Parts: sequence; structure tokens; C-alpha cells
Amino acid sequence: MEASANPEETRPPRRVVFFGDSRADWWRLPALPGFQCLNAGVPGATAPYLARRFTAMVAPLRPDIVVVQMGVNDLVELTGGAPERERLMMGVRAAIASVVADARALGARVILTTIFPLARGPYAGRAVQEAIAAINQGLASLVAPQVQLLDSAAVLCGPDGYVRDAYADDEAHLSAAGYQALNAALAPLLRVAAEQA
Repeated sequence: MEASANPEETRPPRRVVFFGDSRADWWRLPALPGFQCLNAGVPGATAPYLARRFTAMVAPLRPDIVVVQMGVNDLVELTGGAPERERLMMGVRAAIASVVADARALGARVILTTIFPLARGPYAGRAVQEAIAAINQGLASLVAPQVQLLDSAAVLCGPDGYVRDAYADDEAHLSAAGYQALNAALAPLLRVAAEQA
């Protein structure tokens, strides 16, 4: 009996779980050959909550790859001074690092998406944008052979640092076109992660 010349034809699809807050929940899951995409987003959830719930929510899904998008719900609450800002930012950083570590403990590869910046609007404060940028800059420290980083701002934002109007559904959420642009950038990262899994 002749063996298949293409191992891709016999390998089961890689299971990809999109995990995070409403931005993950709204994600228009890509339809890519060789991948089965599932959504595990929790609208309104804070980063610490998501970190606490990650294993219970995601382990039963048996992911090969986890795509992470979380943190904005904590940062839009920025109203206090510097100590409060730093406390919130430290909590978000710790929660994201915890999710990455727990995903790796499940044996999954991770594609960590930077926190999507805001689109322009009456509630899009500069303090929130600056906090998002500061946390995103530090996420590079989590990159490892099994952890890739997708810079969402490079895909979504105009020169002013805000999400382009065409990619925005509201100040905090993306339109279908925004997710389509992200999926185009995500696809090659998924292929790299699938080769490692």
C-alpha cells in the first residue's frame, strides 16, 4: 500500500482556541485548511479573572494553539493617579504572563496578540492609550520558541496610534474588516505554531 505523499492530508487539524475578553469573543474566526478554531472569549472579563479561569475553560478544549487577547477592560477603568495606574497595569501584566504560562503547561503553543488600541471617540482617553502602549511594549519579554507575538497596532492603527475607522465597530471593538486584517496577519503565525506543535 502506497503511503500518502503529503502528511498534511492525514494529520488531524490543529485546534486553535481564541481566549480573552469581548475582543476575543467577537473574533471572526478564520477558516484555514488544517485548523479547527474555537472561541473562549468572556465579554466584560478583567485580566485577573481570565487568568484565574483559564485552565478550567481551556484545558477541556485540548488546544494545540492558544491565541490570547485580553487586558483592555482593566485599563478603561483608569481614573486615578499614578499609584492606581501602576497597580492596574501590574495586574494586567501578571495576568497575561500567567495565561501564557498556563497555556504552555497544557502543551499548547501561544500566539499573544498585543492589546488592541482604542479607536477615536468621546471616551478614548490618552491615558488609556498610553497604558495600552506601555503594556504592549513589555509583552515582547514573553516571546519564546513556543510563544509568538502579533503586534495588533501595526495591523490596525493609523499614524495617530488609534484604530483606523474602517477597522472599528466602536471605540473598544473591531469591525469585521478589522478582524479580517488581523486574520491575514495571524495566518502565517498559525502555520509556524502548527509546525512546532
